[in-house]
Amino acid sequence: MLVKPQDYINDALNNHYALGSFNSVNLEMTQAIIGAAGKKKSAVIVQTSEGAIEYAGLAAISGMIKILAEESLIPVIMHLDHGKSLAIVRKCIEAGYGSVMIDASKESLADNVAITREAVEVAHARGVWVEAELGAIMGMEGAMGLRGRRTPNDFLTKPQQVVDFVEQTGVDALAVSVGTIHGAFTGQEYIRFELVEKIEKITPDLPLVVHGASGITNEHLRRVASSNVCKINIDTEMRIAFTEAVKAYFSVNHDKVDIRDILGPAREAMQQVVEIKLDVFGSSGLADV
Repeated sequence: MLVKPQDYINDALNNHYALGSFNSVNLEMTQAIIGAAGKKKSAVIVQTSEGAIEYAGLAAISGMIKILAEESLIPVIMHLDHGKSLAIVRKCIEAGYGSVMIDASKESLADNVAITREAVEVAHARGVWVEAELGAIMGMEGAMGLRGRRTPNDFLTKPQQVVDFVEQTGVDALAVSVGTIHGAFTGQEYIRFELVEKIEKITPDLPLVVHGASGITNEHLRRVASSNVCKINIDTEMRIAFTEAVKAYFSVNHDKVDIRDILGPAREAMQQVVEIKLDVFGSSGLADV
């Protein structure tokens, strides 16, 4: 069933687990995410980036997610990931998204506040939950190579800015930069738990979000999911699983050509990734179904 995130995020915050938020660009990815959530009896977030929306079309991809969600007993939240403009936020709200992210983190702090505040006003008028970003998460979607010669530490979320940002914007959740990197950067990233703890202490009722979690060990993900981090994003690990399954198919000769024989195993491989992450995040078995 398609649901809005408020109650589920609050439950995660109060009971020290995290919801998995998984990117989708097509049918097989969406089936893998919702199928895994059903098997693990876990609420789940299916999110689409602007790139996915451009690739598949907003009506097509949102319609597909809604249909598959409504066919399932599992609570499914549809979320816009890294919306870069108020225009895409408005379009996704009209398309039925219960949750949107406005990402103005590449702008100045003042502009980030102003843009986020306007997005919150638009979304809250429709009962839609809003995530924003403070600091910048490096990598494919983030700050890699931007703003001249700066170190990764320069992009980390500054705890002293969090309280004012949340008060001035009214945002519902905050994506924080605490050491993760978008994309496949295993070995170069880790969660700075001391920074997570500082942010928790000054905003104890604020749900936090971690992006770029694909390169993080499950041990660290399990630990951060027990904090105020209530939403953890996974994308790259699903892409890798898909790619490896397709490679395996083409590593042997086949007498027939059937797209289902290619995409079916890829879907299964992605579902296995999601199942593992739901266990790690602590949400498995908690859906009331």
